[in-house]
Amino acid sequence: MKRKTILLSLAMVFLMLMMVGVAAADNVALNKPITYNGTFGGGTDGRVVDGVFMVRGAPWQTGSLYWYGTVPNIVIDLQGFFKIDSMIVQADDNDAYRIDYWDGSAWQTAWNVPNYDSYGWGLQTRPNPADNTEKHFLAAPITTDKLRFMAVSGDSCYSVSEIQAFGTVVPLPGAALLLAAGLTGLARMRRKLER
Repeated sequence: MKRKTILLSLAMVFLMLMMVGVAAADNVALNKPITYNGTFGGGTDGRVVDGVFMVRGAPWQTGSLYWYGTVPNIVIDLQGFFKIDSMIVQADDNDAYRIDYWDGSAWQTAWNVPNYDSYGWGLQTRPNPADNTEKHFLAAPITTDKLRFMAVSGDSCYSVSEIQAFGTVVPLPGAALLLAAGLTGLARMRRKLER
């Protein structure tokens, strides 16, 4: 009977580990470190990944990270690999932006963040200026450990106040091997108990 209890306990641990891999998508960019490439105004203190949206239509230089020209960009280090399926951005209204992801050897486009000129003045949330919770779903999920945000076109005066990326953690290969070894051990224990 004691062996059955041990097996049941191990099976429960395995199920909990499996459930971690299918957890709901979280904002994986929240409070992650940022590298600022270029000259920025508004303070480079990580506010664009703090989970806080500004009031719709707020002036582009008030409380946001702003810059001039399309050369500057920011890189978010996710500190691990994530499978990302959706994003939200709040940025200046009359400009287009892009979020790229690092595929291990080069930057690839994840989302061409559209110009929202027709939605009013100031900071606007994409995909829906009226709803800060509505996500833009990518054509296909991406797996990455870094994101890059940059301006593409507009009036040469750009700003962003929030970048969110939603996904789940990708288990490390070592964790998968450890899980496989544990399953093998459970199978062997079961065979011994059945004899």
